[in-house]
Amino acid sequence: VMTLGPGDFFGEMAVVTGRPRSATAEVLEEAELLKVPAEKLQEMVMDTGEVAIRLIRHLAERLENANRFIDVLLEDDMTARVVLEIQETLQSAERSVAPDITVEDLALKLGVDKNDVRSALRRLTRVGVVEVSSGFVLIKDKTRLAEFLDFVRNSGES
Repeated sequence: VMTLGPGDFFGEMAVVTGRPRSATAEVLEEAELLKVPAEKLQEMVMDTGEVAIRLIRHLAERLENANRFIDVLLEDDMTARVVLEIQETLQSAERSVAPDITVEDLALKLGVDKNDVRSALRRLTRVGVVEVSSGFVLIKDKTRLAEFLDFVRNSGES
């Protein structure tokens, strides 16, 4: 699950690999899209260094995001997984607008039940790093959130 914004693009991996797209896209709000045929994109990459560099950077960012997502999924502690997903969401948002983080979004992205997310968020609320209001997760202290993650990982507590 990924949210794209103005200037973002998708489908480039299918062009590079020559295989069909492995994911679907859904527009959540009004948007203008530009369809670039595979042959045209390949031509642009071959003819324009700037396009090639932008595509390489984009693919590298996708790989970094995939690696971070794998780290989240490999984490045993549910609270640590929630913290990692919150941090990823915040990091992605620093390029644009601060995101609305909801219990439902966290559960969907982590592939877990909402009650598991709520339980982890209660734990984070008790230590004062987040607050949940009307289903939205408010980050009270990013630094303490990171410190809490280190504590959980180092203590082995669940």
